[in-house]
Amino acid sequence: MKKLLLILPILLLFSCYTQKTSNIDSLEKSFEVKGSKNELYVKANNWMVENFNDAESVIQFSDKETGNITGKYFLLETTYGENMKTIYNNVFAIIKIKVKDGASKITIIPDEFRYYENYGTNKIKLVNDEMNNLSKSYEDYMKNDNSNDW
Repeated sequence: MKKLLLILPILLLFSCYTQKTSNIDSLEKSFEVKGSKNELYVKANNWMVENFNDAESVIQFSDKETGNITGKYFLLETTYGENMKTIYNNVFAIIKIKVKDGASKITIIPDEFRYYENYGTNKIKLVNDEMNNLSKSYEDYMKNDNSNDW
């Protein structure tokens, strides 16, 4: 009887929430920046190497000639409950960077993830915040003159 009294509130808690799949729009930002296509390509590549510090974050494609770099980036870990157990759900994004003489563009496309309706808005906000922070970090890095005159 005690077990039933302990399990019943948990069942009621999870039965009140609807499980959904996220639908977050991608983020795209273009900006002007000083430098040639080659210089900007090297800077963009360095930014990715410095920021892709999780073992699951990898540069998947790069082409210096066209000025394109694409990678899979680990945004954050989310959890949700299913059948009385916690499921860990890593959220990844595809990051596409394009550079040309005097300009750059970053596009962040987040993967879908599952969440409970009443808890999900916070997780969606966290993903959006992380995407905004990432694009701001990229723009700041590209606009910063970090040349080493040694």
